[in-house]
Amino acid sequence: MNEVNRFGLRRRPESSVRRTIRKNSGFGCVVCGLAIGDYEHVDPTYVDAEIHDPNCMTFLCIRCHGKVTRGQLSKESVKDAMREPAAFKAGFSFEALDVGSSAPTIHIGPMSVKNCESIISVNSRPVLWIHPPEEAGGPVRIGAEIRNEHGELVFSIVDNEWRVQKESWDVEVIGKTTTIRNGPREIALVIRTEPPGDLYIDRMDMSIEGYRFWIDSGNLYIRRPDGQTDSVQRFDFVDCTAAIVAVNNTLIFGTGGGRVSFSLAGKGRTSRVIDTSRRRNSVCACGSGKRFKHCCGAF
Repeated sequence: MNEVNRFGLRRRPESSVRRTIRKNSGFGCVVCGLAIGDYEHVDPTYVDAEIHDPNCMTFLCIRCHGKVTRGQLSKESVKDAMREPAAFKAGFSFEALDVGSSAPTIHIGPMSVKNCESIISVNSRPVLWIHPPEEAGGPVRIGAEIRNEHGELVFSIVDNEWRVQKESWDVEVIGKTTTIRNGPREIALVIRTEPPGDLYIDRMDMSIEGYRFWIDSGNLYIRRPDGQTDSVQRFDFVDCTAAIVAVNNTLIFGTGGGRVSFSLAGKGRTSRVIDTSRRRNSVCACGSGKRFKHCCGAF
């Protein structure tokens, strides 16, 4: 943005000032808590500002910014909200996902999941899931609890409303992409939406109950509590009850029916397509002679 005022000050603050404003605002509009918005000079206003002073600026969503512009929301009310931002009261900022009545495709690095109720669970603890609509014609309901490499909750989805924690080091929303950082150049999570059909997790580094999940160079890596690491180059789940189940130092991919195609990296790994409706104790279809739960059903 090249707009400048009479003092030669550009409209958009530098990155360090933007992060300070986001942090001071709880990563959401100070008035209502919505996570998508822009930076606002409060006092002085932009036309009279000589510098970008984060103590004189705040973060407002488009709706609240419009109210200020139209005179429906006073500067005094905005200043009151700056002293006690909405996200600090609630503990998080939020935004609604645009979700249709049919299940979206969830992309986690090289993995895609369609029509699976449980996407990731760890020791019976849900991490990412999709529930059916509450009533006919309503939207499906996405839920998530995503943590960083330290096991701290950084991002959650509650019935299609995504939330970021006010304690985060930085949260930045640009267009369809939300980036959460633990520190300078330390990205914890990058989530991108392509409504209404797709949700992408492009970057992730999450630790939970001894397991670590991270995305690097297009691969999804999963390290178990015993230190063994699996590298997933491609995984496609369709119509399964559960996509990834991590339990008792074991990874189970695709249960409860449906179809799974995958490619695992490393010596001895291969690409396969399997029908996950096969019972866990039946002989695996790959021809190994082993039971399914000890072969393609577990890694």
